[in-house]
Amino acid sequence: MFSLMALTTFAQGVDMEADIEARMETVLVLNIDPESRIDFGIKEVNENLYQITKSPVDVSFSVEATSNWKLSISSDKPYFRGMNDTSQKIPVDFLGYYIENLGKNWDNGLFSNIANSTKDTLIALKAQERLLLVNGDKGNIGGAEDNNFVLRWKFLFESDTAKFIRLQDLDVKDDYYTGRFYLTLSESQARGSSK
Repeated sequence: MFSLMALTTFAQGVDMEADIEARMETVLVLNIDPESRIDFGIKEVNENLYQITKSPVDVSFSVEATSNWKLSISSDKPYFRGMNDTSQKIPVDFLGYYIENLGKNWDNGLFSNIANSTKDTLIALKAQERLLLVNGDKGNIGGAEDNNFVLRWKFLFESDTAKFIRLQDLDVKDDYYTGRFYLTLSESQARGSSK
């Protein structure tokens, strides 16, 4: 026991230098609820008049990030398919969306925390990937309370005569329709100073 204490005392008296290198990896987490699927119902009330019998459910999600990030959306196919009759198809651009920000990071353009391309506008869903949210000059780093959102769905054909005519031309039958979409989270380049 005595020799161990002497060794400890001796070791404390020696200055040692050590080079330590730590590499911090970026952490990006997309928390999403529910499953990334879109379901809705359509019924033909009479000739050329359709009724939505089931609206798609809004999707809550949040982002936790240690670096600036960007988020894009795409549908997995260009059509929604009927659940009872899979030969029934409706183009995905009949459904639009916008993102409502519930978090602390401000989404008012490139000079804020987040540039939200759906701010004050409705965008049609497409099979091609589209950028929705990207960091602004103030940076969008933060936890779920900073980056908390709701993806809200809205039918576009209700107010667009051309698309309504297209719906008639498709000879849509009463059915529930379904499709999947993808939210893609990735690291973004810093625009300005981060938080």
